[in-house]
Formats: sequence, C-alpha cells, structure tokens
Amino acid sequence: MRSLALALLLLGAYPVTAIQAASPHDKPPQMIVVKGKDVTGSVYKKLGLPNQQYCWDACLAEERCTGVRWGVIEGDTAGLCLLISGPLAFKPPVEPKTEDGKKIHVTVSRKQVGPAEGGV
Repeated sequence: MRSLALALLLLGAYPVTAIQAASPHDKPPQMIVVKGKDVTGSVYKKLGLPNQQYCWDACLAEERCTGVRWGVIEGDTAGLCLLISGPLAFKPPVEPKTEDGKKIHVTVSRKQVGPAEGGV
C-alpha cells in the first residue's frame, strides 16, 4: 500500500502533459501508399535497407518524416529508402532502369497521423 501511495505522489509531481496517454480515438501513425504517383520533397536521409517495411518503420520513428520514396530493383527485396520531410509534391510516375536494363520499382508512401476513422 505504501508503494502505491508513493507512486501516486510521484505521478502528481509531473505536469499532466508529460504523462498523457494517447486518446483511444487516436490511430497510431501509419504509412499510406500513394498509387500511380511519384513524389518530390526535401530528402533528409537516404538509407539502403533490406525491405520496404524497414523504410516505413524508419519514417514512423521520426517525427519530421512526412513520406518516403522506396526504390527496389526488380527481383530483389533490398532497396533505397528516401526519407522526406515537409510538404510532399506528387507527380506522374517514372519508370527508371539500371544501366543493364533491369526495372526499378518505385513505391511512394505518405505518413498519416491523426484520429481513427469515426473518431472525434
């Protein structure tokens, strides 16, 4: 009982904003694929990663990341992840190829942060 009272006292010592939990109506940030588009923006980091999920995880972990451009050579899973900050500008897709003619598949995703559907 004594440790519970001590814990409550310690919690009271912190400002409410420091211990606020996310609202049950808030959805965690997620990556949304933008089909049929390419993207430009302020690239702040380039990462060679084993798969697209690592790219998305890197963006979700960084507050300033607003979107990613993932490129992977056809037949492979590892690729290049461009982390973008600030406003995203979408444009018609490109069909890049390597010097030896292999296709490079580009996937564009934006980070969505906000309330869950049907939330307040």
